[in-house]
Amino acid sequence: MKTLRSQWGLTQEELAALIGVTRGLLSMYESGRRQLPTPASIRLAELYLLLQQPSTSKLRSAALQQRQLAQQTKTAKLLNNRAGKAAMEAARAARVLDNMQQRYKQLYQKMQLVQAALPTAAPGSLQKTALLYMESKLMDAMDRCSPARQAWVAYKRAACIALEQAALKAQRLVKGG
Repeated sequence: MKTLRSQWGLTQEELAALIGVTRGLLSMYESGRRQLPTPASIRLAELYLLLQQPSTSKLRSAALQQRQLAQQTKTAKLLNNRAGKAAMEAARAARVLDNMQQRYKQLYQKMQLVQAALPTAAPGSLQKTALLYMESKLMDAMDRCSPARQAWVAYKRAACIALEQAALKAQRLVKGG
């Protein structure tokens, strides 16, 4: 009896309720300290036969089917919403990445100009001071859109795309397709 209960994934309380005995009595039956009464034995055999039938889907009540359909619909809607949000986040990350790449390219070109002009500026001159200040500002700006930061945004975009695909795949599973 304990083996069947385990196979069916039932607790002692659940099986006891199904065959019409208390949990304490069921424990005694399982341990062999008491003999299972005939009505409980018959009910256990009926349950066993019921689970051996090829199609248990006929046993589902209309209420259970409606509840499952409602859960499937709700889950599919939530997954669809999550896929939409992930797609929007991926598109946003793609725009950010594109802007970062363009900005970095512009800043890099400016840096080349500043660094080319620095050696020709007289030491201590206003031009030298201005060029060093520009160089410092350019480095800070380049840090904000550096290749390392671009890689992070690319990673976030890829993660959003994967999340969108996973949500859509799960939605198809929920819908039964």
